[in-house]
Amino acid sequence: MQRIFLNLIIATALVTLMSCSHDHEHETETHEHEAISITLWSDSTELFMEYPQLVVGHDAKFLIHLSDMKNFKAVTEGTLQIDFVNENGNKLSVTEEKPARDGIYIPIINFKDAGNYKMTMNLNGKQVSDNIIVNNVIVYSLDNDIPHEEEQSTADIGFLKEQQWKIDFATEVVRLRDMQGSFKTSGEITAKPDYYSKVVSPVSGIVTPKINTSFPKPGMYVKQGELVITISPSADVNNSIEKIKSDFILAKSEYERVKKLYDVKAVAQKRLDETKFDFEAKQASYNALIDQIKFTENGYAIVAPISGYIENILINLGSQINSGQELFSIINPSRLILKVNVPASKFELANNTKDASFIVEGYKNELSISSLNGRKISVASSLDNKSRTLPVYFEFNNPKNFIKAGMYAEVFLKTNEKEKYLSIPISAIIDEDGLHTAYVQAEGESFQKRKLKTGLTDGGYIQVIEGLNEGERVVTIGGYQVRLAALSPESAIGHGHVH
Repeated sequence: MQRIFLNLIIATALVTLMSCSHDHEHETETHEHEAISITLWSDSTELFMEYPQLVVGHDAKFLIHLSDMKNFKAVTEGTLQIDFVNENGNKLSVTEEKPARDGIYIPIINFKDAGNYKMTMNLNGKQVSDNIIVNNVIVYSLDNDIPHEEEQSTADIGFLKEQQWKIDFATEVVRLRDMQGSFKTSGEITAKPDYYSKVVSPVSGIVTPKINTSFPKPGMYVKQGELVITISPSADVNNSIEKIKSDFILAKSEYERVKKLYDVKAVAQKRLDETKFDFEAKQASYNALIDQIKFTENGYAIVAPISGYIENILINLGSQINSGQELFSIINPSRLILKVNVPASKFELANNTKDASFIVEGYKNELSISSLNGRKISVASSLDNKSRTLPVYFEFNNPKNFIKAGMYAEVFLKTNEKEKYLSIPISAIIDEDGLHTAYVQAEGESFQKRKLKTGLTDGGYIQVIEGLNEGERVVTIGGYQVRLAALSPESAIGHGHVH
């Protein structure tokens, strides 16, 4: 009986001890509150701000990350004036003369009054100036007033501002844009016929080094009528040139004489037609001669028939030249031709299309015929025998002459009127195992991978049928670096991530 009573006393003591121990742990337990994170974009800046739960009388460190939206780089200078005003009119202000480090201002704020504050940041600097407003900044009277919420980890990809600022990085808003349907095919850039000339010598002779000290070089620019090469004539050249000139003068004189006789009905129409034909043929030969050469004391100077760049030089100093021999060619690339190969099955599209866009090798941006002051000039009347395609020709301006004749092009023939479609820049697309994906910037330092269903392309943009919502922001430059960050085990972050 005594043993049973003793056991009851021991059991009661153990229960009491355990209860006291549990109560003590509960009393000494403290909760880690989630930090607050804010992300806002304006035309000038991107704000990513983190701060702890705010309690009256406690110092709070604000991490204010500011990026310049012109290049998505860190804001490196400028004064930041910060004002907090709550619903009762209580105001607190602080000024940061410069960032604590590139891109980050770190003010420490101690609030004296609880309430719901409006935070106004006025950034004033040479790099960028902006006015940023953050509403609903809550300050609690006591730590116990802060509502406890379980920290929620997400599968978002962490990519810090410091990482973004070090690389080429940009984002753009998903929105409705005017786009036009298109048919994809191939094409080739060619020279415009009247902007290209092969230069031949009208005389025989030698390209003497002594009188050709400025011998042309490939890529050299020449103006129309400018002297390019001087040819020392062979012995019989003078006779041949004089013969062309004298034949022209005689033919002209004969035509004028016969025309007067015809006017008084002294000769038949047939005789007038014969002399006119002979005169025009001799005149063409003479004009061609004087258009191509200038008579100089050193010989016959070959002049540029058009303005442009010299290419394909087929002679050297000291070369023996024959009459009619090709010397070099000149191209003026300021306006070019896009020859588009349209499948025979699409002949109706070839006839009806009015515009096209294209991408040339070595240049990633899509170019538009209409935006290059171009136009459709013709559709071939027959199919190409080898490719069984119908050539369609467009001409366009070549800004800065960066497009070269002979380049191949990926072409998008426009098929209908423009309509509004949800779209993103093509540069935002990351091809992963044959699937189109993109990375959405959910917050300043957190990203989400999205699988997309895409549609038509136009003007450097691609239609998004599924996978994105209007107003979301996608990574357009730096997507591969975000993808690499996603492969890191440490990339998944929770809400309120702090550096």
